[in-house]
Amino acid sequence: MHARNSKNAFYSRIFAAAAFLAAASAYAQPYGYVSSMMGNTVSVLNRATNKVVTNITISAAGLAGLAVSPSGANVWVAEESKNSIGVINTTSYAVTHTIPVGSSPVQIAFTPNGNTAYVANQNSNNVSAINTDSKSVVATVPVGNKPVAIAATLDNSRVLVSNLTSNNISVINTSTNKVEATWPALSGPSGMAMSPNGELVYVSNQYANSVSVYNLASGVRESTITGFFAPTSLAVTPDGTKLYVANTNSASVAEVNTSTLSITAKIPVGTLPCSVAVSSDGSTVYVTNALSYTLSEINTSTNAVKVTVASIGIYPFSAALYH
Repeated sequence: MHARNSKNAFYSRIFAAAAFLAAASAYAQPYGYVSSMMGNTVSVLNRATNKVVTNITISAAGLAGLAVSPSGANVWVAEESKNSIGVINTTSYAVTHTIPVGSSPVQIAFTPNGNTAYVANQNSNNVSAINTDSKSVVATVPVGNKPVAIAATLDNSRVLVSNLTSNNISVINTSTNKVEATWPALSGPSGMAMSPNGELVYVSNQYANSVSVYNLASGVRESTITGFFAPTSLAVTPDGTKLYVANTNSASVAEVNTSTLSITAKIPVGTLPCSVAVSSDGSTVYVTNALSYTLSEINTSTNAVKVTVASIGIYPFSAALYH
């Protein structure tokens, strides 16, 4: 296999671990959660001290995407090697449920109302819809080839799925759990991030080295930003003014001004950054660096790495924050 093909095969597993942000409630500790792709742990980070509180052992390796439930009561993790989702109680740190899904689940998104979790199953080319009360799959939705990222609209009405190798985006109606539209994309659509006003979705095009901006109402690709290096995960600040994008091939994170749609900074981080998560106040960005086994904390005022948390799992894949 040629070196480029080997990289693409590897990056198809690293693509876009997205940031999942939740509103504060009874579970308001400033915690972060990091999954280990090549290990079998979820690390719990106290963000006030940037110290790992505990490492939760999961019975499956290949832990991919993470999502914190809107209530903050649970963290859900995609168990890629086991074709299942593990549900972790954020108080006891115990795995309370294991939910079978499709082949090679890689990313999870909750609808904002918390009623349903959607899972992208990259090897079975479908999405599992899970009732969060019963912890059971209520629908399996066929999508495009190699779905790798998933995001719910703010009004709970739709779920978007990026299909890495069919170069399109599937739009699922959450009332019917059927695909209502398919949007064409550039090469290798991977990470997705919704704008805070609910009007736009940003999509990283891993193989086209770009980020596209889609109008959520029309499905029209309005703009494309270039100058990235195998961009995967991306996240928007709460005020909507900045977009942070992981440059997987250049060990950096790009800051984008969303008004001018231009790259305003490239921040050096560890090797193979694959997940970006922004804090609820917009002051901090956390980045998992898979090949460095580290987590970088970026100060968004200075665009400098404030802290590097070492030895946080083996191939730390995805980061999810709770505020």
